[in-house]
Amino acid sequence: MNLEEKLRQLKHAAQKSTRDRELERQLEYLRRREQTARTLPSQRVPRGIDAYVEGQVSTNDWGDYFWARQALPFGRPYGKLRIGELSTADFKPLELFLENAALPAASELVYLDTETTGLAGGTGTCAFLVGIGAAEGSQFVVRQFFLRDYPEEKAMLAALAETLAPYKAVVTFNGKTFDLPLLETRYALKRMKSPFARLVHLDLLHPARRLWKLRLESCQLTHLEREVLDVRRQGDVGGCEIPGIYFDYLRTGNAHGLQPVFYHNSLDVITLAALGAELARVVSNGWNATEGDNGGGSVLESGLDLFSLSRIFDRAGVRDQAVSTCRRALAMGLPKAIETRALRHLACQHKRRREYDRAAEIWSELARRESGVAIGALEELAIYHEHRRRDASRAIEFVKAALQKARADSGSDSRLGSLTHRLERLRRKVVVP
Repeated sequence: MNLEEKLRQLKHAAQKSTRDRELERQLEYLRRREQTARTLPSQRVPRGIDAYVEGQVSTNDWGDYFWARQALPFGRPYGKLRIGELSTADFKPLELFLENAALPAASELVYLDTETTGLAGGTGTCAFLVGIGAAEGSQFVVRQFFLRDYPEEKAMLAALAETLAPYKAVVTFNGKTFDLPLLETRYALKRMKSPFARLVHLDLLHPARRLWKLRLESCQLTHLEREVLDVRRQGDVGGCEIPGIYFDYLRTGNAHGLQPVFYHNSLDVITLAALGAELARVVSNGWNATEGDNGGGSVLESGLDLFSLSRIFDRAGVRDQAVSTCRRALAMGLPKAIETRALRHLACQHKRRREYDRAAEIWSELARRESGVAIGALEELAIYHEHRRRDASRAIEFVKAALQKARADSGSDSRLGSLTHRLERLRRKVVVP
C-alpha cells in the first residue's frame, strides 16, 4: 500500500469518526427532549401570564385559551372625550366612506386591533393578541384574547369568532390592509370559518388621512391620539418592540414583559373608538353647519380641516356641503399654496353646479397667480367665453395669454398642443383683424 492510499484511508476514518460524534450528539439531544415534559410557557415558571395580567383560562371544543376583560365606566375621561361618548356616538355620517354599506347602531359596532409576531404579514405571521372593544350597558368593555403558545391558536380563534357573533360591523385602523387579512389567513390555515365575511368593515385609516393629513405631519394612530384626541400615554411600549417581547416570552416562559403589551393593545382599541366618535362628530358638524360659522366650534377650528372635509363631501357626491364647507375654509384663511388648491376646488364645484359666472370669477383670480395655475385658469376662461358668453373673440384673447405663459414655462410644454389646437379652432369661427 502506497503512501497516497494510506492518506485516503486515514482521511475517510477521520470523517467517519466526526460523523459518528455528530450523530451521537443529536441522539443525546433527542433523548433529553423526550425525557422533558412538554409544557406551555405559562407553566414553565411558577408565575405565568395570569400573574401579570388580570385574566383567566377558559376552555372550548378546541382546548384552552387565555383572555382578559376590562370595563371602563361611561363617566371616565379619555383625552378631550369621555368614555360614554365612544358608545353613544352616531356613526351614520361615516357611511360617506363606505361603498353601498350602512353602519349599524353604536351597540352593534366592535373595534378590533391585533398584536402580531411580525409586521410583514404572510402565512408565517401570527396574531398572538387580539383586542376587541364594544359598548355594553353603561360601560365600554375591552376583551383581549392571548395566545400562550401556538397549539392554543385554534381555541383562541374559535373564542374570538364566538365573541364577535352579536356584532354587525367591525372598525379597525389599517385593518383592510393588515389586521383582517392576517386573521382571515389564520382561520383558513386552521380550516375554520372566518367571522369577518358577514361584517361591515370600516377602516378609519383612510378617513383620518383624508381629513387631517393637510394639518398633521403624521396620521399614525398614536399621533392622531395626541393631536386630535389630546391623549398622552404613560408607560406604553413601542409597537416595533412587541414581537420581540412575545418571542422572549415563548423562549423563557417569563411573562413579565407582556403586561405593557396588553396595556398598549387596550389603549389602541379605546383610541380607535374615540377616533371614530371624533370623525363622526366632525363630519356631522360640517354637514349641519351654516355658511359663515366655523363648522361646529372646536371640532372644526382649522381651515385646513374644513378644506379637507369639503373634498370628502365632494368625493361622496354631497355637492352643496362641499361648496359651503370650502367657502368657510377660505374665509377662515389658508396657506397660500392650499388657498390656490381650495379656489380651484371651489371653481370646479360651481362649474359642476352650472354656476358658470361664479366659477369665472374664481378663474379670473387664479389667472393672476403662478404660471402653472394661471394657464389652466385662462383656458377655463376661454371655454367660459366661447360656450357660455358666445364671445369667441374674447376666448381667443384668453387662449393667447395661456399660450404666452405656457411658452415661458418649461414645465407646461405638454399644454402647448391643446392650446394651439383650441386657438386655431376659435380663429375659424371669427375673422381676427
